[in-house]
Amino acid sequence: MKEGFLIGGGLIIAGLMLELSSGPVDWDAFRWPVNGIVLAGFLALIAIFFLLRKRVYVFQFIGTYKAAIPALVYAVVLTIIMGLTRQKSLTPGLSPMGEGSLWINYMLYFWPFVLIYVYIAVILGQIILRRTLNSKLSALNLKRDIPFLLNHLGLFLAMTTATLGNADMQRLKMITMKGEPEWRALTSQQQIVEMPFAIELKEFVMETYDDGSPRRFASDIQILPKTGDNIQTIVEVNKPVEVDGWKIYQYGYDTQMGSMSQTSILELVSDPWLPLVYMGIYLMLAGAVCFILLSIPWAGGWRQARKHPKSALSIAIVITAAFFCVHHFMPILHSDTLVPALQSPWFKPHIIAYMLAYTLMASAAVIALYLLLRSKQGNLDNLVFVGISLITIGMLFGALWAKEAWGHYWSWDPKETWAAITWFAYLVYVHYRQIPTHQPRLALWVLLISFVLLQMCWWGIKFLPAAQGASVHVYSMPS
Repeated sequence: MKEGFLIGGGLIIAGLMLELSSGPVDWDAFRWPVNGIVLAGFLALIAIFFLLRKRVYVFQFIGTYKAAIPALVYAVVLTIIMGLTRQKSLTPGLSPMGEGSLWINYMLYFWPFVLIYVYIAVILGQIILRRTLNSKLSALNLKRDIPFLLNHLGLFLAMTTATLGNADMQRLKMITMKGEPEWRALTSQQQIVEMPFAIELKEFVMETYDDGSPRRFASDIQILPKTGDNIQTIVEVNKPVEVDGWKIYQYGYDTQMGSMSQTSILELVSDPWLPLVYMGIYLMLAGAVCFILLSIPWAGGWRQARKHPKSALSIAIVITAAFFCVHHFMPILHSDTLVPALQSPWFKPHIIAYMLAYTLMASAAVIALYLLLRSKQGNLDNLVFVGISLITIGMLFGALWAKEAWGHYWSWDPKETWAAITWFAYLVYVHYRQIPTHQPRLALWVLLISFVLLQMCWWGIKFLPAAQGASVHVYSMPS
């Protein structure tokens, strides 16, 4: 894998040179039709690499685990850097070096991160083509190939379309006042945009718990399009309204006035690439479910349990203890005063998937530590495969939930950043185990390091400067 680390290191150096010479990536330059042309060219480039793989060594190497693992390691390291630094919003086209902030705070504009990201996408494309075209479709193995292709194709589709489509996404804020139609919205740079419709706030509604915290807040609005009939509707958190290709979200209100607020802040989002992103997400969800169903040794596990009852009982005790610990340390599960953002159909499946994933990964970490201390060998693959599949499901459920609650499925919020770090770290283990010459003890160490990163994702971000007042996962709504 030395070659893989050299390629990744070269990309980071090239990225630093681009950053210093031309400044951060200007994603506004990729608006349609440029992003469509770039996507077509990118797909053609991947196809050319695949066709020339037998003639050019580096093209053949890119489609291997020994290329994928170093790329994932670099992704983990670079994302950790982002997770440990405070993130700020960035005006497109401007350098993030202003106002005393660290110049690598906003990684999506940071060339080394973008180049590693593109490199991973190229590797994904090569692996997908190799696995699909090297065997006839009728000969695809249900247990080995189908989950593999669903996960990799879904990730490739979601990564590329979400990144390129981000240039066409519009997210605007509209401040509406009771009884006054408003057709002007503001960009993040406070530029005024005239909408194809006006919105009039009829009434702001707020319900509270006994302690005064908000239980529900919503806006009774009338939408006045330039053509067609007026629309009377209610917008609230987790329940956006769609009109003329725009989704309208309840964003905020006058917190000083509370339930007496005469002002409501709405977020207006247009995301034309969203269907393609959703297609990628649903493919990944299908792949994760397949991995769970096919990784559990339904018959073989029972035979092994009968053959080694003491080991089976020990593993069962570890998993049960881990489950109760995870359940105890998730106080949100026991809360009777959920903020509006948490009152969603996505809440339970998102939390349950992560709770089961944490349980399995905690059990795998305990067993890995035991094997290391006793200098023994053991196969934890099935346990980890099910665990990372549940992490994938929980993460994707969270993305779909965020889209319904806030209008964006991924914003590199501190919590999301560390979720990505954890996911990439466990993917390093999964891919490393596929190499026939892998070192079992090193694989166990990767598992333990991944579990430490998972702790940062779970509760450690509360103590990081990056999460102080910057995370939507503290569930405080903006005023």
